[in-house]
Amino acid sequence: MNIDATRRAIVLAVCVLSFACQKQTAEKEAPPFRIVATDAGFEAPDRLAAGLRHITFENRGSEIHEGMLVKLPKGMSADDYVAAVKKGSLFPEGALDYSGPGLTSPGAKAEMWLRVDPGQYIIICWNKGHDKTTPVHSFTVEEIGAADDRPPKEDVVMKLFDYRFELNRALRKGVQTIRVETPGPTMHEVDIYRLHNGSGVEDLKRWRKQHESGSSPAEALGGALDSHDIRRVVWLRKEFVPGHYVLHCEMPVTNTKLTHADVGMVREIEIKE
Repeated sequence: MNIDATRRAIVLAVCVLSFACQKQTAEKEAPPFRIVATDAGFEAPDRLAAGLRHITFENRGSEIHEGMLVKLPKGMSADDYVAAVKKGSLFPEGALDYSGPGLTSPGAKAEMWLRVDPGQYIIICWNKGHDKTTPVHSFTVEEIGAADDRPPKEDVVMKLFDYRFELNRALRKGVQTIRVETPGPTMHEVDIYRLHNGSGVEDLKRWRKQHESGSSPAEALGGALDSHDIRRVVWLRKEFVPGHYVLHCEMPVTNTKLTHADVGMVREIEIKE
């Protein structure tokens, strides 16, 4: 190879490596889809790239909030969806739940990874009748060829069965990534609570049944809301401190006033020093 050819080869190699590094850095530094919940509604971007996405959730309100992502069918507006909800529909026809950050106490934050497909979406909170009183946030998911956000390697796999939670290993102190799967066969969700000293599971169940009346027995730390496609997997990342925690599912039991928690889908976990 002559000197000019060698130089050209070196320059080409440097350019390829530089492009690869820039691409890797851009992917690594892509900001998460940030949702801020307030008592007046949600603050979030108006657009999101399709694929597996990193989502952060922060509750700046005075009450517990959650952030359900719902994909609207063609021809349905956000106003149409809310109107159906106000008429009593839990699942307006054609709209699809795509999971989202679960119940989160004021001042707390949650973090998750989930997959979204192209289409029109809203973010809605179902806690304490907020679905009827708090404005939803509309956004568009676009197919732009963006690389998936990569969740951290899971420390624990949590499976949501009818009607129990199964973990492949114990949760421990520190930052843990939880892979959440739903073998079902029905839809489920998981809300994670840390019990306050002196409170127990029954106190939490009663407090939730009474629509959070009275002092709180626990702090809501987020979780994973339901998805119509139960094959979908989501990841949660959370820091755990020693204490007693509760896994809790409030999905409604069809044609009853009961929830999955009422029929046994509750589990207490102790995390030790």
